[in-house]
Amino acid sequence: MQKRLQAFQARLAEEGTDCAVIGPTTNMLYLLGRAPHADERLCLLIVTPDAVEMIVPQVNADMTAAFTDVQMLTWEDASGPGTALSKSVLGKGKIRTLATDGSMRADFLLAALEECNPMQTISADPIIAELRIKKSPQEIAALAEAAAQADRAMQAAVDGCRPGASEAEIAWAAEEAFRRDGADCVEFTLVAAGGNAAFPHHHSGDRQLQRGEGIIIDIGASLNGYKSDITRMVFLGDPDREFLDAYELVRSANARGRETVQPGVSAEEVDRATRAVIEEKGLGDRFIHRTGHGLGLDIHEEPWIQAGNTTPLEAGMVFSVEPGIYIPGKFGIRVEDIVTVTAEGSKTLTGFDHSLVIK
Repeated sequence: MQKRLQAFQARLAEEGTDCAVIGPTTNMLYLLGRAPHADERLCLLIVTPDAVEMIVPQVNADMTAAFTDVQMLTWEDASGPGTALSKSVLGKGKIRTLATDGSMRADFLLAALEECNPMQTISADPIIAELRIKKSPQEIAALAEAAAQADRAMQAAVDGCRPGASEAEIAWAAEEAFRRDGADCVEFTLVAAGGNAAFPHHHSGDRQLQRGEGIIIDIGASLNGYKSDITRMVFLGDPDREFLDAYELVRSANARGRETVQPGVSAEEVDRATRAVIEEKGLGDRFIHRTGHGLGLDIHEEPWIQAGNTTPLEAGMVFSVEPGIYIPGKFGIRVEDIVTVTAEGSKTLTGFDHSLVIK
């Protein structure tokens, strides 16, 4: 954690940024290894090129001191955080450029701005993203464990698919499996049957599964702070030729995308290679989202696997490859895996079979 903080301080100095304020978000989790509970009480990690301190509510002080030796300015509920703010770096001298955590609460941001009144406010996220985008071997191992857990939860969801079961029931089967398997929390359980699957971000509901339709199962959780994300397909009954052909197209696009991943290839090249498989069959306009997103302490983080992103891939980057075809009123199909870039090429962390599950 000390090396991460020092690297962040060095980047602030290089950018000419006087100070950064980080809330109890995954950015704080990355920099400190843990973060206090994110409630309404003001909590800020304040970082300058040559100093680090925290404003912490007294109720969380002992817990915070157990995982970091960063200097703390504490405050109590009855008195409020005003004195702590004025004693902090924010209350001393002129801060020209303040970098702010894009995910922290707006009231925390306003408190920081009111205290220091900077000449310029910028986002701290791009600076921290440069550090977070390449995972350490320990982080990749944690992501691999999370992916293996998602494989097991996927099997539980697949096993529950039957005519008459609701989307919500299948979602719960996945959530229960995650919980029993030790997940910190369940991030999402998207189950979309039949025509609902044509909506990439459908919310699982009470619609009952029926024979003759496909089901998207897209699930993810957090294990030891690191996220998982996987999508597979189930079909109840005998799929027709249109569905089978579309499924094979998506599966092939997923494989092509993963095969393209290697150091030096740009993010947009992976997107282009994945998309080309579907475009060649005239269904490019039915692939309506980017190919993938980074994964780590957040479900969605850099790098973005999409057109226009010329970022070269480097060993340690981790992201999804998730092509899809969506036909409104009929069906949707998506196959998603998590991939890490290695020195030699790539490795797929998710291990669930890519075959269409027909029940």
